[in-house]
Amino acid sequence: MLILTDGDIHDMPQTIDSLVYASGLPLSVIIVGIGNADFSNMEKLDGDTYGLVNSQGQKATRDIV
Repeated sequence: MLILTDGDIHDMPQTIDSLVYASGLPLSVIIVGIGNADFSNMEKLDGDTYGLVNSQGQKATRDIV
């Protein structure tokens, strides 16, 4: 899946929940930032340093972002 973004996420908890759910599927997510916005929230979605955990406390099966 390719996501093009201006860097602003208004529904971060729902986005994390969706990514944790999708981590069990044969799917990879690529996020491309467009423009000069602050993309620090995009780094939170990358599970390299800290694994993603959804609002119910479930950990992502694997890093898909």
